[in-house]
Amino acid sequence: MEAEFDQKTVVVIGNGMVGYKFCEKLIKKTNAFRIVVFGEEPRRAYDRVHLSEYFNGKTADDLSMSAENWYEENGIQLYLSDPVQEIKLSEKKIHSRNGITIDYDFLVMATGSGAFVPNIPGVEKEGVFVYRTIEDLELMKNYASKSKSGAVMGGGLLGLEAAKALMDLGIKEAHVVEFAPRLMPRQIDSAGSNLLQTKLKTLGLNIHLGKNTSEIAGEHKLESLKFNDETELKIDMLVISAGIRPRDELAKLSGLQVGTRGGIIVNEKMQTSNEFVYAIG
Repeated sequence: MEAEFDQKTVVVIGNGMVGYKFCEKLIKKTNAFRIVVFGEEPRRAYDRVHLSEYFNGKTADDLSMSAENWYEENGIQLYLSDPVQEIKLSEKKIHSRNGITIDYDFLVMATGSGAFVPNIPGVEKEGVFVYRTIEDLELMKNYASKSKSGAVMGGGLLGLEAAKALMDLGIKEAHVVEFAPRLMPRQIDSAGSNLLQTKLKTLGLNIHLGKNTSEIAGEHKLESLKFNDETELKIDMLVISAGIRPRDELAKLSGLQVGTRGGIIVNEKMQTSNEFVYAIG
């Protein structure tokens, strides 16, 4: 009992791959801490890197990084579907959406990144999806069952992965729409991009380069993409995979120092501008 009483509390905000790995390493190293984890999603941590395998027969449990009872067995309090909404740095206290309040000794921000959604008219329409979580994939899966054509906005690595997912879902007419003049512009040069484009075309993927989307058109649900060059692409569904952005909004709101281009600023020990708050991932 005395050991438990002396335990310091570590609150982890974020139950993704990095948050899980932090908890795993901490419990292997010491039992000196009470660990409390808050996750935004409704499930335990899973392997987001292999998310596309969800369309090849893998289940959410297959992708999970731990057994269902791992958190409980290791004395970790896990709150799912309950994101932290407020951090009171001066009081060393957090408040969650579902009304949980916890005092911490140390706070670990493992909020990761989120899908970047361009501010394009019509982005809120039915038939428009992002490619980021298992829940996103479930929505895509259900919608694809009644769709014949689909497009991915974004020709980077994640965008091409999403395009493969569309094809795996049985979409007969799949397109990739990229603003840049070549595919994967940040990863490979023009020669490599040309080879990649040729290969993807042989697999049945339609590639549209140098396309600036001006509108996601349709009365209530998506019907087409309209471009600045006055061309149009008629499709039934759209997956936005236009990159990711750091989830630093809670840090900003709390008064932690963030970078001019986003992300939480840390030192060599991963400490933020507050000595009791760390950021990882």
